[in-house]
Amino acid sequence: MKNTAKKIVSFVLTLFLLASLSALCAVHAADAEQPTLLLLGDSIAAGFGILNPDEACYGRIVADTNHYQYRNLAVMGTDSAELVESMKTGVAHDAETGDEVAWTDCIREAEIICLSVGANDFFERSDFGQILSEAMTGKGELLDQTAARYYENLCTILDSIASLNPDAAVIVQTYYCSCRGVAEKINLAVTDRVNAAIEQFDREHPGRIHICDISPAMTGKPANLADDCLHPNAKGNVAIAEILLKTLCDLGLGSETTPVVNVPGEDWSYYFRVSDNRFEAFRTTAFMMLATGNGVNILRLIRKLILRKGI
Repeated sequence: MKNTAKKIVSFVLTLFLLASLSALCAVHAADAEQPTLLLLGDSIAAGFGILNPDEACYGRIVADTNHYQYRNLAVMGTDSAELVESMKTGVAHDAETGDEVAWTDCIREAEIICLSVGANDFFERSDFGQILSEAMTGKGELLDQTAARYYENLCTILDSIASLNPDAAVIVQTYYCSCRGVAEKINLAVTDRVNAAIEQFDREHPGRIHICDISPAMTGKPANLADDCLHPNAKGNVAIAEILLKTLCDLGLGSETTPVVNVPGEDWSYYFRVSDNRFEAFRTTAFMMLATGNGVNILRLIRKLILRKGI
C-alpha cells in the first residue's frame, strides 16, 4: 500500500513538473513571437516630460498596448551628430535596465525602430543666439547649414540601421510646434526644417521609412505640454502613443489603436526640480509659459503649487 501511494505521489509530481515546464516553454515561445520596439533619439522619445518615463512614456504605452517587447535607448539632449557617434562607438546605455548594450545587437533584434532626432541640432548649440536671431526672420545661412548637416546625419543613421536590419520597420517621427504667438515663428523655423529633411529622405529613398506625424497630438494643445513648454506631459505621451498605434495598425504591425496605460504618467515641474528657490522657480516657469504663448498653463501651475503636486 505504501509503495502504491509513493508511486501515485511520484506520478502526480511528474505531471506537475511537466505541466510547469510546458507553461514555461510556452511563455518563452510567446516572448520570442512578440516584436521588439526600439526607441532611439532625444528627450521626447526618452519621456523627459514625466517623472516615470520607464513606465509611462509613449514608447512604453505603445509596447504595452500591442504586447511588444520594449527597449528605449533615447537620451535627453541628443542631436543627430551625437547619435551617429554613439552608434559608431558600438555601446549604448539602457536606461530601464542600467546595462551597457551593443548598438548592433539592439538594432538587429528590433522589428520596429522608432526615431526622434533633429531639434537639438538647432537648440543645443553654442551659437544658439545666432540661430535664434535667424529664426526670428525665418531665414538665414546658419539655419540652412544646420539643416543640411542634419540631413547628412539622418542619412547616416538610417543607412546604418538598414545595413544592420533591412527588414525592420523604421518609423521616423516629425517634430511639433510647442509655441504660439510671437514664439511660434521661431519654433517653426526649426521644426519645418527638420520635418522637411525627413520628407526629403522619404522622397529620395521610397519605402525605406514610415513617417509618423505626431504634431496633431501636440501643436496648439498646451494641455499636453509639460511645464517647460517643450516636452509632452503624461497626457501628451498618451496622445502621441495613440498616433503611433494608428500608424502601426496601418502598417499591419498591431491591431490596437486605443492606448493601454498600465501605469499613469506623473507630471513634473522642471524648474522646481532645478531650483531651491520656489519663488524663482515659479517665476521662471510662468515666464516660459508666457514667452511660448502657453500662458493658459499658468493656472495649472498655480493649482499644482497649491496642491504641491509634482513640485
